[in-house]
Amino acid sequence: MLDAIHLMVVDVVSGKYLDRVKKYSAKMPFKLILAKGEDEDSLITAASAADVILCYKAELSGPVIKSAPSLKFIQKHGLNLKNIEISAARELGIPIATMPLMRNASVAEQALTLMLCCAHKSILGHRTVADATYRNHGIKPIQTSQWDIKPNWTGIEGITELFGASVGIVGLGDIGMDVATRCHAFKMDVYYHQRNPHPKEVEKTFCATYLPLDELLAKSDFVVLIIPHTPKTDGFIGEVELEKMKSTATLINVGRGGLIDEDALLKALCGKKISMAGLDVYRREPLPESSPLRNLSNIVFSPHTGGGSYRAWDVDVPAVLENILKFFRGENTQGIIP
Repeated sequence: MLDAIHLMVVDVVSGKYLDRVKKYSAKMPFKLILAKGEDEDSLITAASAADVILCYKAELSGPVIKSAPSLKFIQKHGLNLKNIEISAARELGIPIATMPLMRNASVAEQALTLMLCCAHKSILGHRTVADATYRNHGIKPIQTSQWDIKPNWTGIEGITELFGASVGIVGLGDIGMDVATRCHAFKMDVYYHQRNPHPKEVEKTFCATYLPLDELLAKSDFVVLIIPHTPKTDGFIGEVELEKMKSTATLINVGRGGLIDEDALLKALCGKKISMAGLDVYRREPLPESSPLRNLSNIVFSPHTGGGSYRAWDVDVPAVLENILKFFRGENTQGIIP
């Protein structure tokens, strides 16, 4: 049986994260160590007694890591290590583990769903079948066999595949990394853009190539937005950016609605400046009845359901805590970075 493990949680003021850690760790052999704040001085003071540090979004600096003489392990809640000073942990020989999260996977799955629906014209295909539009084409149903069939009986144009296409991910954070992983299953070329490029070892892990935004827009068959909506990113994709995309390209937004100038998007879709768009988020939610986007055939909507079932927290936090226990039990620990 394990002795009490002194677990320091770095994120002590970030939303409800700490509350969830307290809830799920209560029946586990942890003694929580909580700093008074997320500033470096507070974390340094708290770290002196830590056996393990759990980090979500707050900064975990080298001085904090080096101030923990008993520290044996660092667990990241997620995949993106940009907020952890990895070099300090490596200098001390302290392993760091990451964890794929259901919360991020849900949004990544939504991005791929929209990409697939756009590529395969799934919504239009559904409507042609459900509305029996064959009647407008002078076609009569036949009894099918292996070879007697009526493929694409209404002549839907522009159907394509994800296989071999290129995707430009704007924001290769936790969710973007999950999107990249899934895109590789379709043999896609993965590019990304964000303010600061990842270290080469991270790019190698996700087989992702950094490009300046203009190059990414010009080169990608699918552009996926997964960045926060801030004053600096409001209208991040507008008329200028849409003009730089391929006429055959598809724009996917699973970030926030305000990232896109919807008037510019309407103009681009109507003028065939880009092929399609797949949107899970909007400037105004629900998307107003008056929105002219609703009348377009080259757009796929979902009602901001990218978060999935919202049961992720009930899965993710226990999984992360269990991974820590595995490390201290000497068992196979998931996600230890090389």
